[in-house]
Formats: sequence, structure tokens, C-alpha cells
Amino acid sequence: MEELNQSLFLLLNANTPSTAMITLATLLAEWLIYAVPLLLAGLWLWGRREQRTAALTGVLSVALALICSQLISTLWPHPRPFMLGLGQTFLAHAPEASFPSDHATVLFSLGFALLVSALRKTAAALLLSGIVVGWARVYLGVHFPFDILGALLVAYAACRVAVPLQNNSVLGSRLLTALESLYRLLFALPIAKGWVRE
Repeated sequence: MEELNQSLFLLLNANTPSTAMITLATLLAEWLIYAVPLLLAGLWLWGRREQRTAALTGVLSVALALICSQLISTLWPHPRPFMLGLGQTFLAHAPEASFPSDHATVLFSLGFALLVSALRKTAAALLLSGIVVGWARVYLGVHFPFDILGALLVAYAACRVAVPLQNNSVLGSRLLTALESLYRLLFALPIAKGWVRE
């Protein structure tokens, strides 16, 4: 399996890239992830209760996935390609465990969580973003392809736990109600001004 992982990496990694491709891949690899907090904030601040429920489910899914990701990388610290002297590296990164990819984990876990809500187009965009970011990080030499596949599997497993937790009529409803109460207290002025939804 490791031989296949390395072969796929060498196939996808940039060998003689153009400046434009490196710039594009860097933007995708480093900046697309910032769409996640903006999306979650938008769902909460301007969304109805259904969108807020979806956002909360997404946060739970991402949190669980990242906890699992950290446990895996601690118990099985797989080196990054540049730590093994493989391929070309075009993105500065600390020499730490690569499996699974945190960036891809976040995008995939939020995508899977929103897939079970009414936000299926947004979910599809997030899942596609996870693939694109994964490609960019392999292309730039900081991840192996299996790091991205691992992120997909971890994200799916986390979502399978987070969705039933949030859908639990007692736990999910109480958590959402408590967070909405805190939100109304902290955002009383913007709510009163009509800048954000109550």
C-alpha cells in the first residue's frame, strides 16, 4: 500500500510546474479553508433555525473529525513526502505527521454533515473543495494521496456520529436552544438593529 501511495504521489506532485499553477495550488491549499468559518458564521447569523441546526451539526462533525485526526497522527505518525526526500515541495510546512490531512478533514466533515440537511448544494461544493484542496496539497508536496483518502474516511465516520447526536431530540434541541440564548444575549444590539437574524 505504501508503494502505491508513493507512486500516486509522484504522479500527482508538481515536477516542472508553471508559476501560475504553483500560485493557484497555493491559494487553494492555504486559503480555501477560510471559507469554512465564514460559511458557518453566515448560516448562524442570517440563517433560520434549520440552517443553525445544520451549522451546529457541522461544527460537531468537524470537531469530532479533528479529534480523531489528531489521535491517528499521534498513534501513527506517518511522515510527509519531503521528510522522505520524495518529489518536489513548493509549500513550507513543519515536518510533522501527514496522515490524515487536517485541511481535507475539515472540508469533508462539514460537507458530509450538511449533506443530510437541506443545504445539499453547499455540501457538494464543500466535498468538491475537499478534493481540490487535497489535490493542491499533494501537488505542492506536503501530503500523500492516502492522506486525503484518510481524511475522507475519518470525516465520514465523524459525521456518522455527529448527525445522530445532533438529531437526538433532547440533546440536540437543548444544545441549540442554549446556544441561541447565548447568541441573543451577546448579539442583542446587532439583532435589534436588524443586521443579523434573531
